[in-house]
Amino acid sequence: MKGVDAGAVNDFFLIICGIWVMFFKFGFTFVELGKTSGSNTANIIFKNLTDTFITLMAYWLHGYAFAFGEGSGFIGSKYFLTLGSPNLCHFFFNYARCAVATTVALGAVIERTEPIGYLISSYVFAGFVYPIASHWVWDVHGFFNPLQSKLPVQDYGGSGVVFLVGGTVALVSCYVIGARIDRWTPTFKQREHNLPLAALGASMQMMGFIGFIIGARYQITAPGEGQLAALCVLNILLAGASSGLYGLILQRLLKSYYDVDCFINTTIAGMVTVCAGANSYIPGISVMCGATSSFFYFIMEWLILRNKIDDPLHVISIYLGSGVWGLIFAGFFSAQGTLGGTDKIIGNNLLAVVVLFSWTVAIMHPLFYVMKYVKVLRIPRFMEKQGVDKFRHDKRHPLGKRKEFKLIKPH
Repeated sequence: MKGVDAGAVNDFFLIICGIWVMFFKFGFTFVELGKTSGSNTANIIFKNLTDTFITLMAYWLHGYAFAFGEGSGFIGSKYFLTLGSPNLCHFFFNYARCAVATTVALGAVIERTEPIGYLISSYVFAGFVYPIASHWVWDVHGFFNPLQSKLPVQDYGGSGVVFLVGGTVALVSCYVIGARIDRWTPTFKQREHNLPLAALGASMQMMGFIGFIIGARYQITAPGEGQLAALCVLNILLAGASSGLYGLILQRLLKSYYDVDCFINTTIAGMVTVCAGANSYIPGISVMCGATSSFFYFIMEWLILRNKIDDPLHVISIYLGSGVWGLIFAGFFSAQGTLGGTDKIIGNNLLAVVVLFSWTVAIMHPLFYVMKYVKVLRIPRFMEKQGVDKFRHDKRHPLGKRKEFKLIKPH
């Protein structure tokens, strides 16, 4: 680019994409607010705001160093506290992706988690679990890096690194913490559901996916990058559209009514799935990717209900299930996969599924059990029935008015 600093343009591009990605995170907050009781409103806002900063501190202190610092194929060892002159725009964009993964990871156990337990889990995940997983796939030294390693894995936008890893934590947390009170009894009553708020959050997430997918290239100034960015955007939208529409039709056939909540969930699932290969799929493949992801979503929902796993936000079905399918699909149909003439990618992607899942379980499962043992993970039964806000945030009802603020009429 004549007369223009290409590096500065690329850096600004990354900042904009990072901000875009943060829309996904705060959109998830609205989804949580829309699908839970008003007696937990303050707690949901609290945890989503605090984990934003907990994640930032963990990622700044050592997470980014583990993820992108020079080191071995397993872990990085440079750029602690962002010392050593790393690209701070690169840091910010990857922090945003880490923040999204953290929110997804711990969103499945809302309404029954102690705030302190949530914050401890957020720090461990954002500072250790996620950075090392991202190092394996996205850093040039990682042993799954698609360009440098002997075991190249196709995960362009994060189907595995962000969503499979985050969804795995959701599964582990649901298993250890257990279901909500009376969830599997005939007397259980579903909490109030604010569909417009949930739909607003899902729309913000859909916008955030665009930042995810075009920012993953880290540049925009090289010849052809604009067209590649446009292809990524088209693919993510087509996958979401086909998955959402197929999900809507399947739900109509199965239960004889149109379920907006299911439509939203399958749309997000399709976008999660296509992330792994969005830079190389032709648009028709993205439509097929989205359509198959909706089937995978329903299979995961059936498995979750059959095993009595209480996931009110459907995090496991949307993110874990779709993340797994995204890596498998990319192994077959991406330009770097079987369709492109490289048979080993499907094997490597399957190996990555096993490794990422096992790594996450190996760290987070013992952590959750320790916190459960010392009683900092799950709130007491009486607190769960009346809402976390009343006891942990001194909120007497959803509007947040405090008892001591009542007006006293003059005599």
